[in-house]
Amino acid sequence: MILKAGDGIYQFDAGEGFSSSALRHKIDHHKIKAIIISHMHPDHITGLFLEIQMMYLARRTAPLAVYLPEEGIAAVKGFVLAGYLFPDKLGFDLSIKPIKPDPAFRDGNIAVYVRANTHLRHYGESIKDAGYPNLMQSYSYVIKADGRKVIYSGDIGSFDDYADLLDECDLLITEGLHVDLEALFEKSAQSGLKRIILTHLSADMFCKPESILTLAAKWGIDEVQVAEDGMKLDI
Repeated sequence: MILKAGDGIYQFDAGEGFSSSALRHKIDHHKIKAIIISHMHPDHITGLFLEIQMMYLARRTAPLAVYLPEEGIAAVKGFVLAGYLFPDKLGFDLSIKPIKPDPAFRDGNIAVYVRANTHLRHYGESIKDAGYPNLMQSYSYVIKADGRKVIYSGDIGSFDDYADLLDECDLLITEGLHVDLEALFEKSAQSGLKRIILTHLSADMFCKPESILTLAAKWGIDEVQVAEDGMKLDI
C-alpha cells in the first residue's frame, strides 16, 4: 500500500513484484520517505531488496528509513549485504530500524501508531519444539494524516486484533482471509465506519465479490471495495 500525504509517499509492506508495479503505475521512488513492514512473511517483505536496488539504479539521494519487526532486523541487514547493496555504494542513506511504539513513525505529514496482532501466534508450538528464534511479531497500523484516520490491518489472527480501533476511522484497509466478515461489517456499522477496502482474499472470494458486497449491505456498509493492483482513492 502506498499513501501520499503532503510532499511524501509512505509505503506499507513490500511484497514480491512491488518494483515492477511501481514502474507501471509511475510511483516516484525518490519520494518514498519510509517503508513500514507489518511482518516477516515473504509476501510482505521479499520485494524490499529489489526495491532498494531499483532506488540505487534510479540514483536516489534522499535518505530512506525502513521499519520492520525487530526479529527480522539482522536477517534483512544481512541479505542487503549479501545482495551487494553496500551502504557506501547506494548513493543514499539506508537505515533499517525496529518497529517501536508509539508512534512507530512520525514526520510533518503523517503519524503511524502500532498495534501488535496475533497473525503468527499459531506457529508457537512449532517454534517452541524446534527451538527457532522467531518471536511471532506482527503488526497492524493506525495512520493519522491531515485530520484523517486510516487502519491498515496487515495480516491478522482475527477481527479482534483491531476491532476496538474502529471508532472515528475514515478508512479501513483490511485483509479478508483471516477475519469474520459478518462481525467486521456489524462492528463497522456500530462504529459509524462506512468505507472498507478488502485485501488478501481467497481466489473464490476475489472472483465472486458479490456475496461480500451483499453481506456488507445487510449492515448498511455501502462503500466496500475489493482491492486490485493499481487501485487509487482519495481519503
